[in-house]
Amino acid sequence: SQIYIACQNGRVDQALSLGFLLCWIAGDLTNFVGCYLTNQLPIQIVTAIFYVNMDIIMISQFVYYKLKNQKMTKRKIF
Repeated sequence: SQIYIACQNGRVDQALSLGFLLCWIAGDLTNFVGCYLTNQLPIQIVTAIFYVNMDIIMISQFVYYKLKNQKMTKRKIF
């Protein structure tokens, strides 16, 4: 739902920081590696993969809207 709301208002770059997103994906990646290396149940591995994919989508949104909003700001100045 957060991804959908962010798409609607286009303000992801103001709502979250890149540092927060990078820490978030680092935690989810270590969770995935831990699940994989310790042979956890398949549902745990699938859940870890899901969270990593959601993190990648959130980071992609952040970068997309950051660049888009910068271009719009530059147009308003000129």
